[in-house]
Amino acid sequence: MAMLRLPGGSDLQRRIPFAPFRTIGILLVQFVVFALLLLGVLLVHTNQDLAKLKIYTANMIRIGEINRDCSLAWRQHGAQAAMQVLARELQDLPPGFAAEGGEAQLQQLQALSARGDPVDLPQVFANLSAWNLAAHLHGRGLVLAAGHDSRYTLIGSVIALIAFMIFVIVTLIFFRTRILSPLRRLQAAMGSLELGGFQRVGEGHADPGIVPLLHFYNQMVGRLEELERQRRRYLQDLQQEVHEAASTLMAQQAAMTRSERMAAVGEAAAAFAHELRNPLAGLQVGCANIRREILDPELDARLALMEEELRRVSRLLDQQLRGARQAGESAQWVQPGEVVEALLNLLQYQLPLQIRLRLDVAPDLGGCLLPVDQFRQALLNLVLNARQALDAQAGEITVALSRAEGGRIRLVVGDDGPGLPANLLRDGIRPFASAREHGTGLGLAMVRRFVRSLGGEVQLANRPQGGAEVTLLIPCPAQVEENSHG
Repeated sequence: MAMLRLPGGSDLQRRIPFAPFRTIGILLVQFVVFALLLLGVLLVHTNQDLAKLKIYTANMIRIGEINRDCSLAWRQHGAQAAMQVLARELQDLPPGFAAEGGEAQLQQLQALSARGDPVDLPQVFANLSAWNLAAHLHGRGLVLAAGHDSRYTLIGSVIALIAFMIFVIVTLIFFRTRILSPLRRLQAAMGSLELGGFQRVGEGHADPGIVPLLHFYNQMVGRLEELERQRRRYLQDLQQEVHEAASTLMAQQAAMTRSERMAAVGEAAAAFAHELRNPLAGLQVGCANIRREILDPELDARLALMEEELRRVSRLLDQQLRGARQAGESAQWVQPGEVVEALLNLLQYQLPLQIRLRLDVAPDLGGCLLPVDQFRQALLNLVLNARQALDAQAGEITVALSRAEGGRIRLVVGDDGPGLPANLLRDGIRPFASAREHGTGLGLAMVRRFVRSLGGEVQLANRPQGGAEVTLLIPCPAQVEENSHG
């Protein structure tokens, strides 16, 4: 019995007997055996008929020889010699010699030959003729029987051949439709699988013997298709990660480029401030010497204004030089609410009348360790940016100061202007990038640098009702005050 072993499952499940092949083989063997038996029986009958015909032919020849010898002896030597020849011929006959239908004639001839009377010669020739006629009739029956048997043998052979051909044709059709066709579909599906397709093979019209093979193949194709989906998903995720890594690298490269530009600007600003400090110091000394030498009070007052202005410019250069060198200002214990309120009191006199300033300080704010000048400068930059956003239109600038989670304070500066540009919200703060025509793009950059130097963060947003809002989250632990006073 043909067996097919497939991987997976138990041994009983892996073995697939081809029952149709076994059934067809058994039927074919039975049919061949039956046909051979039938042909054998017919051949035996035919051989028996041929043997009878052979005996009949020998008997006919022997009867003819007796008749010839008797006739020849009668013509040559007379009736007495013919009777003697008849007696001798009948004695020479083998035991049991007789032709069916001629037994009576043989017995009469034997009786007449025993008497030997020549008068009985006509009766002898009459009995020989009757015996010959009976043998001919019996031979005709044998020939007809042999013809019938041969006809039946031929018909049986033709029927067996036709049945065998029909059986072979039906077997070939079954083999083609139920086995070869599914196997060809399986071959086409495997070719498609080689090219990347995942074509399954139908199991409906296949022979039960190969249905498990097709089922296992369809399972394998399903598993391969799932693995291919996982591989493509993995490649997509990997491509996305590579894209994100490349974007991060480009962003880092851009940040490094901006840092280098800032460093170059800082070095230029430091060199420029250093070159201006020496002539300004000489001018201050010259103004002081001239004031000591002149006596005109009005001229002295003018020189005092000049000297004060030179001092202010010198302090400004010192601040720029310190900022370019990124020298950190020493922190001191302050009340942030008082610092913000004092700065806003000075700024409100510099704002147009149509712009209002509103301050909201939380009562539980407390004190903080902060670099005061840098904190004031950052708030000043934000308020001036808000004032420039409002331009000449009426509006309100709000400043809110409160305590945030994580030991930080939250400083929020908002306005009623057109809001922050979309590219600023998308790309974040970039040095030298400004939406205003004459803007330098350094105000928000300096604010961000100050806040990051303290470990804080800057948040940009547009208000739902309109206007911009900048939030500074600055570290300010509540226990600092206790430690400082302790």
